[in-house]
Amino acid sequence: MANWKRLEKLNGGEKIYYVEPPLDTKREVWFFAADNRFRVWRDGQLHKGEAKRPQVEGPVTERFTLYKLLEQLFVDVEIRKDAAVVRRGMLNGADLSTRIDPSEVALLLAHYRELGFRDGFAWNATKTRVTRREYRKGVSTRWTVEVDGSTVIEDGRKEFPTASREAAIAHAEKRIRAREKAGFALHLIELWNAKNPNPEPRPPKGVSASKPLPKRPALVKPKDAWTAVDAAIDLLKDLHTRLPKAHFVTECLEPKADRARITSVENAASFFLRMHKARVGRWAKAKPRAPKKGESSWAYFRRVYGSITWILDGQADPGLSMFYCGNVTGGGWSCLEIDSDSDYPLDDLVELTGNEELADLVVFHGGWHHDLSFAFDPREVSPTGEQAIIPFGDNLTRLPRRVKPERIVPFGDWLYRRVVALTKVAERNLRELN
Repeated sequence: MANWKRLEKLNGGEKIYYVEPPLDTKREVWFFAADNRFRVWRDGQLHKGEAKRPQVEGPVTERFTLYKLLEQLFVDVEIRKDAAVVRRGMLNGADLSTRIDPSEVALLLAHYRELGFRDGFAWNATKTRVTRREYRKGVSTRWTVEVDGSTVIEDGRKEFPTASREAAIAHAEKRIRAREKAGFALHLIELWNAKNPNPEPRPPKGVSASKPLPKRPALVKPKDAWTAVDAAIDLLKDLHTRLPKAHFVTECLEPKADRARITSVENAASFFLRMHKARVGRWAKAKPRAPKKGESSWAYFRRVYGSITWILDGQADPGLSMFYCGNVTGGGWSCLEIDSDSDYPLDDLVELTGNEELADLVVFHGGWHHDLSFAFDPREVSPTGEQAIIPFGDNLTRLPRRVKPERIVPFGDWLYRRVVALTKVAERNLRELN
């Protein structure tokens, strides 16, 4: 919880808006005044922004943009003929513009690198996220522009292919200058998912590169459905440990030691921990075991591991089908929730549909409000005790065609394939945020 009196002091003794500061360090703090105006305090000086937009001459000759992707923060610098303008703020949110001398730019960028901002390109933060700039004239007239690969996109739909990325950037800058002369001013900076290949930002010459993130271990093909369960769990444990930001596996958590990690992803941390009390740290002593005689891979999972509750930050979910665990806000934003003690109210569904066959289903995966759930269909059982897995949702009214016992995919194989696919997409997202 922020120290509100400290923030009021930084704001010259004036009231502040009681929300957590987007950036809070010893040398610099970003916060909001009581009138919701964005403020930047840095090295003893309070920046309120200029009464009028900084007046500069000529087109942009150089741009620098740094990002904190996970926190959705940015620092953007435009250098022009007579001055530079630095914008600091939140992507797709409030920001503050200040005119500075071009000679100050190098030290300013070095300062923000020390605060954890990463160098991006002015037109893309990563290979997969491009920078959209929104300009406005008056209250309601707006125009957006972005450079995606070698294509300039205006207003989100008008595409102008060019011969190269350099040509696209030059075209975008020319269009920006024309709009500025017509009275438009930069209003928002935000990120959008790229459609085209974009260059990977690298630290500029003379700036130390970050330590490379550890790579994903080689996949080892499980020998059967029981070892497939173990392999799926190992993949989730590895990702939880190797890339510790922007996600967590609840069963791997130690509540006190990992409190900051939980809070960084899940705002309602106390509610979340109460809701999932039985799952928190559940795998602390879990390890692969020999299956019991006649034990299905689902029964093995229930006995050894019990649940999977994988929670991701909203910035880490592109390409994944997401839902709230338990279909409750505060239950955690997830793409994989498996509960061996699921208590889905099938009686309500039977009453609603009038179909008694639905009463025997075993719903084991979350996301039923969004048709992202799964259930076991007990009408047929394989020789090893496995039941068919079918898609499930609140809108299900009748069961699908029966699966022949010999064609039933064991739960362990299903789980392993799903975890491999999900972690592959999630890792790509998480590597950009860690």
